Amino acid sequence: MDSKPYIDANQDTVVGDKTIRQICLECWEEVRIEYSKTGSFFGPKLKGINHLQVGDSSLIDSPLTIFIEKMLALYIRFSDAMYKLKRKLFPKKMLLHGSKKDCRLVGNLTFAEREDIQVPVHHMELIFWGRTRLGQWKMLSAGYSDEEGKFDLPFDLRAACSWRFRKLIFEINQISHVYYEEVNAKPHFVTFRQIPVPKGDLIGMSYNLRNIQLYLWEYRRDIPLPRVMIKDHNKDAPQYYSKARENAIKAQFIPIELTKLKHAEIIKVDPDKLSIELIQADYPKNLTVAIEEKIPGYTRSDDWFAFRFMNGMNNATYLPDPADPDLSWIYIYGSLQYKVNDQYAFPSVGVQCKMSDKGIPMPIAIELTGPISAWDKNPYQKHRFTPEQPDQWLHAKRAVRVSAALSSELDDHFAGTHVNTEQYAVAAYRNLRLSPVANLLFPHLKEVVLVNKTADEILIGPGYIPSASAMTAHGIVDRCVDVMGALNWKDWTPMRPLSDNHYYALAENLFWEVVGEYVDEFFVEYQDRIIKYWHEVYCFSEDLVNHSVPVFQSKRLNDENDPERTREAYYAERYRFNPNHPRRSVKGQLRAVSPITENKIYDPASDDWNQLKHACKYAIMIATFMHTWVNEHQYEDIGEVKYSSLGLRFGEKPEGIILPESDTSISPDLLRSTQMMWFSNLLSRTEFGFITRDEEGDINPLFKARLMEHKEVFLKYGIRVEDIESRTNI
Repeated sequence: MDSKPYIDANQDTVVGDKTIRQICLECWEEVRIEYSKTGSFFGPKLKGINHLQVGDSSLIDSPLTIFIEKMLALYIRFSDAMYKLKRKLFPKKMLLHGSKKDCRLVGNLTFAEREDIQVPVHHMELIFWGRTRLGQWKMLSAGYSDEEGKFDLPFDLRAACSWRFRKLIFEINQISHVYYEEVNAKPHFVTFRQIPVPKGDLIGMSYNLRNIQLYLWEYRRDIPLPRVMIKDHNKDAPQYYSKARENAIKAQFIPIELTKLKHAEIIKVDPDKLSIELIQADYPKNLTVAIEEKIPGYTRSDDWFAFRFMNGMNNATYLPDPADPDLSWIYIYGSLQYKVNDQYAFPSVGVQCKMSDKGIPMPIAIELTGPISAWDKNPYQKHRFTPEQPDQWLHAKRAVRVSAALSSELDDHFAGTHVNTEQYAVAAYRNLRLSPVANLLFPHLKEVVLVNKTADEILIGPGYIPSASAMTAHGIVDRCVDVMGALNWKDWTPMRPLSDNHYYALAENLFWEVVGEYVDEFFVEYQDRIIKYWHEVYCFSEDLVNHSVPVFQSKRLNDENDPERTREAYYAERYRFNPNHPRRSVKGQLRAVSPITENKIYDPASDDWNQLKHACKYAIMIATFMHTWVNEHQYEDIGEVKYSSLGLRFGEKPEGIILPESDTSISPDLLRSTQMMWFSNLLSRTEFGFITRDEEGDINPLFKARLMEHKEVFLKYGIRVEDIESRTNI
């Protein structure tokens, strides 16, 4: 194989003077997204912001718009400069002031949330500061809480009571990010809480701050998912974006948002001046649009359908056909028992496939289970389509793409990577501080809770997805709980490649090998310190288990007509779900995540060491490669409204969703169409944080080096290593 990815099963078929493979590769190069180290605008670009028009009036075609955009850039630079100036004028130097140590600050740290009020907060960084009358900071004492949350900080009483200090502050710090200076990890601490210490009360040999309760990385109690509590995104989040990340989001988001707002305004003023085609043209081309321009109809062919399900956003799982070993099935689970609306169809799907001589499972039959029209809402009705019905076959493939897109978005993207990563992030930030495992995981777990909070507001809750698909917000949560119930770090392995053309599975296996090499080397280097602070690993494991969702159990396995009856077997193949893994019951429910260790002190006779390594590999894999794949392929597979959206409307015709693309009565309406394009561009384009680009210096050089060693092989699978994310981005 050469250094370019194969795009299609029939890559040698000639169209004009080029093969299909050559044309598809040209289109892939034309529309691929370029990410800048500086977080500037991306390519291929949206039309310039002054292109945006509303009816006959200009929305932003004015010098004022350009001025505002420049002022935004100036404000960002000014705020960064002021922040640096403040840090320079009033640094907090870690130089101890005073020498006698004849008094002590004592107390105890616990979590504040009602169910965790007895749980100690261990190994928090604690500093006793004096603030001079000129604003300078002087460190009087420093230390950490112990494993029981207790602290005892000795300090010089006379120095603390000196007239030069106008106030004394007891400061509790937490790790926000981990950065690297060459090969050395440098945790970055931020102030979590400050408590004034009255000088007049320092009269004895100790001053007791008593029990200090911290609302630190609290779990949400309002939903049955392991999510962090964030009431106000700007005030009480346990973590915040870095300045560079904030600036990148602002710069990349502007043209996407303005295009959507332009269309929304036209729809209000004069909707007849807008169409799905015009909406599509205002956004960058995606892969299917580019290919259709050169090979009309090709992206609707069986060849393209088969290849994209194998190697696209959905990266399908193939289960053997029990009646014929030469055949297999793709399953996509639709509305099932979840709460849905009555406007959009979401049938469950079975695609029967037969392997071609090129190693591509080609579709030979499609089965849709559930309502496909407003005329019949029987949830068990079945419709079968084959290539012998060419028109219906074409329309049925579109229905499959749409169901697959929504399923992939909710199951594999949101639940499988975003929420799954968050459960490891919350447990890690609550417990890992002095253990080197914090340095290993934090660069890949950071900021996911912020991304997910935004997703709650604009995409999941009352946001886009419930308005543009069959799933309600309540149904999405229930579905995520079921998917999370099948996700476990224990014995997870990459997908088994079906052939040399199964690029997704080949790439997944290769990346898993790279992560394995990196984690193995890391554990060898930091073995002694990992063992020394094993208590943190134990607490990390406890939070993971105790807050994980109930283990998945299909509810109607014996019902022949129910599409859910195959779900457990499907999860076993797709997520390596094993209901027989060792698990623990918590509050009467068997939990999905297996314990990493049940030993507070490391036991060399146990398998805990290997289990911790495997759990770390899994968390990194999910947060980086797995999220990158599904997130970046959205632009290719749901970046053309008529090719695939997240929902087809039932419409008013007996055929329901089995109608041509030209019938817009079943397509998303104009507002949802532009929101669809906004959605796919937003999620694929507003990125910052890649492993090899290492924009913020937060990636272990060893990981970058191991990944770059396989650069050419990854490119054969259509992956540029420079585009693999270092953490779960938007």
